[in-house]
Amino acid sequence: MEKLKSELRSSLLAASDVSITDERVWKLPVVLYDVSFDRVKRLKMDILMKMLLFAFQESEIRRAATLADMLMVEELFVRDLMEKMQRTGLIELQKKGYGLTAKGFDYLEKGIFDEEIEGEATVISFSAVHDEYLLPSLQEYPEAEERTPRYRYDGVRGSLKKDRMQKLLAKEMVYPAEDNFQIIATDITACIEQETVFVPCLEFQLYDRKQDIFYARVWNTLKGSWDETLAKQIEEREVVKWRKAMEDREAALASTE
Repeated sequence: MEKLKSELRSSLLAASDVSITDERVWKLPVVLYDVSFDRVKRLKMDILMKMLLFAFQESEIRRAATLADMLMVEELFVRDLMEKMQRTGLIELQKKGYGLTAKGFDYLEKGIFDEEIEGEATVISFSAVHDEYLLPSLQEYPEAEERTPRYRYDGVRGSLKKDRMQKLLAKEMVYPAEDNFQIIATDITACIEQETVFVPCLEFQLYDRKQDIFYARVWNTLKGSWDETLAKQIEEREVVKWRKAMEDREAALASTE
């Protein structure tokens, strides 16, 4: 931690007009959740599937053999594909024959097909101070010592928001497209609260003489980066106090001269 602090201090003081007026280390409470979720393989729809969906859209078809004759394709291929489309909710048996579902129309229009694959699990963190769910950017991160003071502006935890976890997974757990498909996270199947950990944060209070401004920088070890949210919270509450302290020191020095 001391090595990291030294490196951060050096980077902040690279600007000749900047000085560090105070440094602090404190711990931030973060709740960890073990989250399991379903996944799908998203593929570009092949020609045969498109042809079948178009046929179900335009014709009254009840048997795979009928469709196989129309398209001059092996009946076995058609039957297997029909079973897959029915299982994934693209088609359904209606009064006059198989027809497209709303999902089927949507997929046909977009030219994609989602195939369910084995689910996966990950850890999601929640910081009440940020009101934010995150996939920790680092596999390992330091935990604060017990004697380290807690962050002075703790947030309110509130209730678990699975919908926000779902959006996070949908956004972040997308693997790069390869061979015309992507692996995408879908529904959360389990969410178990693991523990609350305390991660150390390094706070620097700074003064820029050239611009005559006070500001804060906070290094969040969970994110492995500067944390603008924490810095802003501190600035909003304390910058006026920092300036008054400087003015008081200057006045005291002037009075002794």
